[in-house]
Amino acid sequence: MDQDIHTLIASALTGLVKQIKAVRYYPSGHPALLAAAEESLKGLQPLLAGTQQFSLTVRKEAFLFDDQPVAKTQQVLTQFATFCFARRIQYLTLLPELSSEELHRFIHLLVIDPQEVQKLGGLQSLMEKTHTTNIWINEQDFDTILEKKEEIEAQPEPDEETIAALLSQEAPPQKTAQVQSQDLKTVLKKLQQERDDQKFWQLLQEIIPLLRLSLTEENRGLVMQAFVLICRFASAKSSSETRREYSLNTLRQLATDEMIDYLVASLLSPKAAEKSRQTLTRVLAFLEEKATRRVMSLLSLEKSAANRKLLAAVLILSGPAAVPVLQEHLLDERWYVARNAIAILGEIRRPDCLVHLTPLLQHNDIRVRRETVRSLTKIGGPRAINILLQTTAADDQELRRQALLSLGAIRAASAVPTLIKIVKKQGWSRDSVDLRKDAIRSLGEIRSSDAVPALEQIVSRRRLFKRQRCNELRVLAAAALGDIGDDTARATLEKTTLDKSPEVARAANKALQQLDKANS
Repeated sequence: MDQDIHTLIASALTGLVKQIKAVRYYPSGHPALLAAAEESLKGLQPLLAGTQQFSLTVRKEAFLFDDQPVAKTQQVLTQFATFCFARRIQYLTLLPELSSEELHRFIHLLVIDPQEVQKLGGLQSLMEKTHTTNIWINEQDFDTILEKKEEIEAQPEPDEETIAALLSQEAPPQKTAQVQSQDLKTVLKKLQQERDDQKFWQLLQEIIPLLRLSLTEENRGLVMQAFVLICRFASAKSSSETRREYSLNTLRQLATDEMIDYLVASLLSPKAAEKSRQTLTRVLAFLEEKATRRVMSLLSLEKSAANRKLLAAVLILSGPAAVPVLQEHLLDERWYVARNAIAILGEIRRPDCLVHLTPLLQHNDIRVRRETVRSLTKIGGPRAINILLQTTAADDQELRRQALLSLGAIRAASAVPTLIKIVKKQGWSRDSVDLRKDAIRSLGEIRSSDAVPALEQIVSRRRLFKRQRCNELRVLAAAALGDIGDDTARATLEKTTLDKSPEVARAANKALQQLDKANS
């Protein structure tokens, strides 16, 4: 049995179960329904790629693929198989052209009472009436499927009202969005005026279902208003401890995947104003671990660089609440997921993350190693400096150079002795010279007088052979002396202004100007 394909199938079927729950939970036309269908389609796409069809056999207590049961120990899939079997599905075939809209229609039809489905001609008949032609029930002959598909698609497509009528058989009555909106406005107004803690709690409990049923485009502003108000009660010093706890409990109840997805969709909407994005970022950060876990999951799938930046901002603002979730993703097999987690930890800047970041300096992808050094640099502190110092002796030349420059960027005075040793090393290979050049740059940025004698030696050194590489070091050493600004280097620099190398002489002149400015 191919474990990989069975794992993919189990994951895809679980996605369909989640979509069924969404259809049963949200009113018709709710944006979360199409979002759920798109998520389900993502799970199915690996099974549909590069094939003419994908088929499953349905038995009373299990799905079969190539006559082998799929995840029969997973109770949720056993129940789903029974659910499908009760609707007389014995064989399910999906075609690669399957769309999220067709999945949306299929799941809507699937939740209709089985007896009602049979009265209407059966599930396959209903799918044909809605032009759902990339999902087939109980038809095993592929040529027959293609023939029927062609016949259906040659017919005029049903209008939206006809499709809506077929999908809404036995649908539970729902309040209109307008009524829900008015109810929510009223409760929010009462909440702001309520003085009794128990009634305050009851109003919060009323808000929860109203918010869940208000996740539409037109109610976006009202939903944000509700979250901002609850967050304010949860954090304001003027709120009593009881009210803060009530508000925090309410936020925890609201932090479902559907709610977070709605808030994230609002954050990433091209129509969102910058002020709204800032508010949404704060709200999502306030939802803490549940939100950070979902946001990190969405970040791992996001292709847009602009959207990744917005999602990362949520995690950065979440601070310590995001750290456990980020640490879980450090060893993700996708290099870019690990890199993103590392970069965000660097922005959060918690020293206790160093122990988790250090092993990633050995990662097999250079992009991950680079990001690790950058994050160590941002976190800073004695422990980070020690790790960077150890990295200056690594076998990876690029990483060594990055670590050297990072020590300069954070002006790590404790790194000066190590940097001086590197500067004094012998050898004129390009790698050796490049390392020494980076060490010299870092000494100039750290601006420690302890480095002056070593830098003066380099400035004064002349060579007949490897003259060009020697002069590259001399130019940088003169510049570093100027950055340090220690007047004891003046005599050496004045002498160097007469050097035969124009580049070295110019560097010495410029360094003297910096000395004059620093000591004036």
